[in-house]
Amino acid sequence: MRGPIPSAAVVGGSVVSFAAGLPASHREDVYLSTMYAQRATWSAYRDGLSGHWFDYFCSQLRFLGWDVPRPQTLSTIEGPMGVGATQHIEARLGEAFHAPASGALVALESNPKALELFESTSLSRDTGIFQMMPCVPNGTHRIEMGVYHCQFQLRRQASRFLFIERGDWVRNSVEQMTVINFNTLYYATFREKVKRSVLSQASTYLSALEL
Repeated sequence: MRGPIPSAAVVGGSVVSFAAGLPASHREDVYLSTMYAQRATWSAYRDGLSGHWFDYFCSQLRFLGWDVPRPQTLSTIEGPMGVGATQHIEARLGEAFHAPASGALVALESNPKALELFESTSLSRDTGIFQMMPCVPNGTHRIEMGVYHCQFQLRRQASRFLFIERGDWVRNSVEQMTVINFNTLYYATFREKVKRSVLSQASTYLSALEL
């Protein structure tokens, strides 16, 4: 990636954020591998993927050496989707994950460019799919990423959907969460392959957020 590696960014339909203490090289690894897995999943989804979007996404990360436990299904929290996502993150993962996630959400609300990228990727004609991914250090070469995933059906289009009250525009919401462990030493085997695959699209698929 060119230029400074941000502490939070929109990567397609995901809001990725980092706690203090994660070096730029680790942040780049997370951004690029997340981009790789997400683009592969969307491609399969558009081609008629049979199965769940999130399951396929997790399988792509496993292929790159990520340890991805089976996700848990969550109950729906009333109110705006963004607030519900950060409340689930805080309740299940604690403040270390909640702080970067909530900071990124605030930054996204006031960043039109990042919000346009996020919504153009997350929303199709009748389906919405998005993720929030706060990351914290877990040793010298390890990262823990909390992944909140939400997939829902749209009755009608809704701009700024993370920040408005749930209403008749959304139905059949399925929310899941898991904590992924990432070993950067093991990932070194895949790093150059991933870079070659996605680096040329980074400028159009990633938008930095100012925390």
